[in-house]
Amino acid sequence: MSHFELDAFTEQVNSPNGLEHAVLQSLLNWSQAQKNDPLDADQDKQGWWAGEFIQAVGCRDWTLARGKQTPDTLNRAKRYTRQALQWLLDEKTAVHIDVTTFFENERLIRIINITLPDNSKQQVTL
Repeated sequence: MSHFELDAFTEQVNSPNGLEHAVLQSLLNWSQAQKNDPLDADQDKQGWWAGEFIQAVGCRDWTLARGKQTPDTLNRAKRYTRQALQWLLDEKTAVHIDVTTFFENERLIRIINITLPDNSKQQVTL
């Protein structure tokens, strides 16, 4: 999906562009850090300003920005990604989501394989 493909905003979530847009929105919006997330003492918990009023999508992987390249960081990235995409399973847009995380050239890579109700698959890589 091109960054300038504005029709993704209006496409159904069960279309390829719509699903990719939904995944990107879920992962690139910041959700609020939880009490057990490792933050500096002076660091804000972030999140979306209206998150306490409505159910919003978002991911806590922004808390990994200062993390070292360790297996723990990869596991947390995988967990945060799954949590951010759980709504796709809850709303039955997807029947299975598999997340693979690894480091490449000092960058966290996530490969998300989504199985849809008709057993077709779609992959999103970040």
